[in-house]
This record gives sequence, structure tokens and C-alpha cells, in this order.
Amino acid sequence: MRLGFKENVADIIKNIGGPENVSNASHCVTRLRLILVDDSLVNKEALEENELVKGTFAANGQFQVIIGPGLVEKVLQGVC
Repeated sequence: MRLGFKENVADIIKNIGGPENVSNASHCVTRLRLILVDDSLVNKEALEENELVKGTFAANGQFQVIIGPGLVEKVLQGVC
């Protein structure tokens, strides 16, 4: 079953540990760049099942969620 955009964003927020787990959020052209309070709260498997998410990884103290160009800014607005 396909979810709507808002439902997918809500799912991303839930699977990064909720809005209270985000201490800083930004984006580049394709990725959400998140600094999280507690990385252990992230459910990577569930995130990667989300229709908007192309992949995830951690690097340089950031948890990055690959969304793609055109949508990443809209997703960030939902996260913040």
C-alpha cells in the first residue's frame, strides 16, 4: 500500500526516533543531514522501506537519509 507524502514524512520522523531526537537538521541536494541525540533510536530497516527513502548511512557525526533532488527540502520542512 502506498502512503501519501505526509504519511511518509511522519514515518521518517518516527523511524529517526521522533522530533525530540533531532538536535540539528539540514539538507544538501539529495540528503537529509541529521545530528541526532541518540543514534540507537534509529530504525534503519523501517526507514529504507519508506517510499521516499533511497538509502541511509552515518558519516562524520551525521545520520544521512537519501531522499533525492526536489523532495529533500519538502521532507526537511516536515522534520523541523
